[in-house]
Amino acid sequence: MPIRVRYAPSPTGDLHLGSLRTVIFDWLFARQEANGVFIMRLEDTDQSRLVEGSAERQLEAMAWMGVLPDEGICLDEQGSLTEKGSYGPYTQSKRLDIYHKYAEELLAKGAAYRCFCTPERLEAMRKEQQANHQPPKYDRHCRNLSTEESAKRAAAGEPFVIRHAIPDDQEIKVKDLVRDDLVFQSSELDDYVLLKSDGFPTYQLANVVDDHLMVISHVLRGEEWLPSLPKNLLLYKALGWQPPHYAHLPVILGPDGKHKLSKRDGDVSLIGYKKKGYLPDALFNMLAMTGWSPGTEEEFFTRENLVKRFSLERVQKAAAIFNFQRLEFVNGWYIRQMQVGDVAEHMLPYLQAAGLPVKPGNYLLTVAAALQERLKHFDESADIAWFFFKRPTVTPELRTLVVPKHGEWNVTEKTLREAIGVLTGLNDEQWTVDVLDEQLRLYIVMNNYKLGDVLWPIRAALTGVPASPGAFEMLAILGKEESLARLQAVIS
Repeated sequence: MPIRVRYAPSPTGDLHLGSLRTVIFDWLFARQEANGVFIMRLEDTDQSRLVEGSAERQLEAMAWMGVLPDEGICLDEQGSLTEKGSYGPYTQSKRLDIYHKYAEELLAKGAAYRCFCTPERLEAMRKEQQANHQPPKYDRHCRNLSTEESAKRAAAGEPFVIRHAIPDDQEIKVKDLVRDDLVFQSSELDDYVLLKSDGFPTYQLANVVDDHLMVISHVLRGEEWLPSLPKNLLLYKALGWQPPHYAHLPVILGPDGKHKLSKRDGDVSLIGYKKKGYLPDALFNMLAMTGWSPGTEEEFFTRENLVKRFSLERVQKAAAIFNFQRLEFVNGWYIRQMQVGDVAEHMLPYLQAAGLPVKPGNYLLTVAAALQERLKHFDESADIAWFFFKRPTVTPELRTLVVPKHGEWNVTEKTLREAIGVLTGLNDEQWTVDVLDEQLRLYIVMNNYKLGDVLWPIRAALTGVPASPGAFEMLAILGKEESLARLQAVIS
């Protein structure tokens, strides 16, 4: 049986890091063989929670990440939802007749029953169970209704749901591809709802029916779905179907390792990382290594290598911790691997958005080369590069900044005047990093200065910030005229 895996989100929000990790594992696993297929379908049966445009934004995020599905829900050239594949429709709200068919089949087999309990009765039942310190569980009040009475009440228009008649005293055994052998007891399960009174299926019914009819071979999902596994398996058995293989992935915890990753830890929406200027390959590599290990000390992989190396056998059972600082490091590493032209192209929109007078060209390429080692994500571009395009305003704070630690302004002013004299004597051909380095160091040695006594004031005066590329590099990039103008402005 060929590998067929699926990502089945509810269109209730944007794609977040936890779901993206599942998407990446699905995508990698599907590519373990030549005819593997990665499918996307929409689980939109909870109509009250739907968010308009959510599915489109999730697909746009997946496109940016390079993990679009091979089959199922996709976007057309106009950016509207469409479908491709032979097992559609791939949106659950368009498959209601299919779910009704199998719900009726379960009724006919005695594997399900109609429940006419009102919300008021169910609430009273729950309160009584709480008072008696019992687990919340349907009391099977309608389970023993005769077929005739059940059909008669339904025909009379009395509202009902359809519940799964969980068999008594059954042991459910399954081998999970991550968690090995698991055992569940049917006595611990509730007669849960399969079909709601509004005609929409619950997750449990739609999920099983869709996975079977779409010939899903493996289900990769978060460990929070483990309680659903015995229900799924009993439903497959009731319908006479072979279940797929299951792999329940470890939960992703926040940096403190104590709770599930959430907004309070940091940005968890993929759109947020795109806006901040993170690279898709960095997020891909980071999330692929969140809960999976290659078994070596290797840290960075191409996608081709990950496809070859990935296996469910090396997915860990224990929870995985997501480290935002680690993500910054990984993203910085990927930035350093880029061509400088690509770095400049990524920086440009952030610089322009900050209102800086910048345009594509050799000067921007030079700036990008100077900052490539420092960038962690591209939304930092304006903060660390503005002084290449705009003179620092001379303020008392800048005057304070140019004075080295434990220094005095009158000494620094004298040093800057002398340095200006040295720099003025250089012609344009001499205005290179090497010559600037040579001439300024010669001046420092001849006057028995320390490097910091001269180079710190020059760099601070040129940039107006405490951290930037070095003095020689800043002088060379800004050029003679601009450099001298900035130095002179500080002491004027």
